[in-house]
Amino acid sequence: MPLLSSLFSRAPFDFEGWVLPFPDDGFVPFFEDWMWIHTPGHTEGHVSFFRASDRSLIVGDAFCTTKQESFVSIATQKPELHCPPAYYTSDWDKAKASVSQMATLKPNVIAAGHGSPMRGPEVASGLDRLAEQFDWIARLRGQGRAA
Repeated sequence: MPLLSSLFSRAPFDFEGWVLPFPDDGFVPFFEDWMWIHTPGHTEGHVSFFRASDRSLIVGDAFCTTKQESFVSIATQKPELHCPPAYYTSDWDKAKASVSQMATLKPNVIAAGHGSPMRGPEVASGLDRLAEQFDWIARLRGQGRAA
């Protein structure tokens, strides 16, 4: 990427007319089995996607499946449910609420922006544990600051 970066435009891109807000009914246009869920915390407008038919959850950076602050975890990609990236999470209280909200979905499959996808019966219980221990994992270990 650093080698290609000189080819990137330095000017902003106008997305008007290309990007539209999601409909208020919670469904994703053209992907009718998928629902969008507002999951702020990592960023204010962050959304995640859930498909009830197979209990798949795409979380973006609402949380990770590897510890982003650990070189060893990143290198080994050992799957573990972890808080959103500490180096950029704008609101830890909202991040905690978003993780708790997603835990109620009881997913079987999770795909995060950082880390490998996870699947199986232990996913839902792992997400429950992350929601319950969020303050310990994200705050008490010094990674996040209370808002």
